[in-house]
Amino acid sequence: MQVIKLNQQQVQHLTAQPPLVLALGFFDGVHQGHQRVIQTARKIALQRHLPLAVMTFNRHASQLFQPQSPFRYLNTLDQKIKHMAALRVDRLYVTDFNRQFAGLAPADFVDQYLVGLNAQVVVAGFDYTFGQGGVNGMTDLARLGAGSFETVTVDRLANQQLKVSSTRIRGLIARG
Repeated sequence: MQVIKLNQQQVQHLTAQPPLVLALGFFDGVHQGHQRVIQTARKIALQRHLPLAVMTFNRHASQLFQPQSPFRYLNTLDQKIKHMAALRVDRLYVTDFNRQFAGLAPADFVDQYLVGLNAQVVVAGFDYTFGQGGVNGMTDLARLGAGSFETVTVDRLANQQLKVSSTRIRGLIARG
């Protein structure tokens, strides 16, 4: 698996990239819900004979905006990379989540990152958000990417009627 660290300057100077299927998410813990997103992207990549790429981030957004607040990562970045390799990801993009990235307008994120990486299909969970303030979701992604790439939204995975999520897992760990 190829691991590529990205920042906004690198993305702005990308040369022509080969087409790919791209899964988006922070993927902390790479739990069953995350695995479902990546497996969905892998299935599409195999059907289309394209490499599978995943875009994740080097830090959680809360650590940028509330650095004094404690945050428990479920995995280190190195552990996340190992999980991605085990899921047979071809290319892992680790994006620098900094103030410049966080301030990107949604259309700029789509144009610079997703179109710039030549994503043919973008796959993410139903609750994926992006762009300045993290208020844009999959409907917005489909609208902004129309004509450039397809989007696939992976539905909620539940366990005992509760969403499988990193936040829920962190809470369960905190309660012992």
